[in-house]
Amino acid sequence: MLILVKKLFTFLFVLVSMSTFAQQAGSFNVGGDFTKFYPVTFIDAGSVQNTATNLEIGRSSVHLNSDWRGSIIAKFRFHETNWGNGARFAEADIMQSNNELGGPGVINLDFIAGWGDPTSGNNSNIEVIWLRGGGTTYYFKSDVVTNPVVYDGVQNPLPLLVQNGNSITYKTTKDAYVNSSGLAYETTAYFYATGNNYFAGNVGIGITNPVEKLAVNGIIHSTEVKVDMTGWSDYVFKKEYPLLPLSEVKTYIDKNQHLPGIPSESEVIKSGLNLGDMNKLLTKKVEELTLYLIEKDAESKNQKAINDQLKTQLKSLDDQLQLIKNKLNIN
Repeated sequence: MLILVKKLFTFLFVLVSMSTFAQQAGSFNVGGDFTKFYPVTFIDAGSVQNTATNLEIGRSSVHLNSDWRGSIIAKFRFHETNWGNGARFAEADIMQSNNELGGPGVINLDFIAGWGDPTSGNNSNIEVIWLRGGGTTYYFKSDVVTNPVVYDGVQNPLPLLVQNGNSITYKTTKDAYVNSSGLAYETTAYFYATGNNYFAGNVGIGITNPVEKLAVNGIIHSTEVKVDMTGWSDYVFKKEYPLLPLSEVKTYIDKNQHLPGIPSESEVIKSGLNLGDMNKLLTKKVEELTLYLIEKDAESKNQKAINDQLKTQLKSLDDQLQLIKNKLNIN
């Protein structure tokens, strides 16, 4: 009898394990307001196996829900704290397209506004992902049972209350860490020096909407910066260069409060500085200053020659005057 009970217990444990660890696929609909993103919970069943949970969320047809709502294919990989688990993380890979609900003028509407781990003070073992509502249908597939639960105020009430945690409600805007068209990792990425690492688009550090190839909101610390240039300021030393007289430079400074050819304070504050162009301008001013110094040095030497000549003439006159005094016996 005891052996039979043990076998039955083992069989039930296997069934439970299989139901927990098995793959799962299906669909769900997020109701509520289309302009809001509602929390949807997914079980981190991978943590029971001491592995991460892999979840895919998608809606590949732009015509799904019959209103050109758009498409998304997203992959999530996460591991929750669950009141004691370490090595927690969450990462996402998101691709979206043709999001034009409301007409061609409304484009690139995000389906995902954020995600998070609400289990630092409880063992609810769930990951929360905020998804756009308004009756939007999503399909999902996971390598373990994730059992999505929608909190849109219709299927389940809001806010979502987590034991020993904060209440969770909808979002109206996308969080800054969400990459709507690519990877979003909360951990550090290493790119090894065995090959070239290439970014075709704009890269932002500390900024979410870079408009240049590299945009940094903060201090750049480097041992060397090299800027490719087209042309340099050595044309200043050509004989035909129209060097302004210093009197005209003074007039310009008195009127404009900055050097000719150098951007004003208001221009710099508004548009920033191009390091290459500014170094070219500064070098130009140094070269102009050198020409002014050379010119003044030549004038100084010429004036010294004139002064020396006058001194010689004065000495000669003084000698002649002394001869006359001696002849006339004038002391």
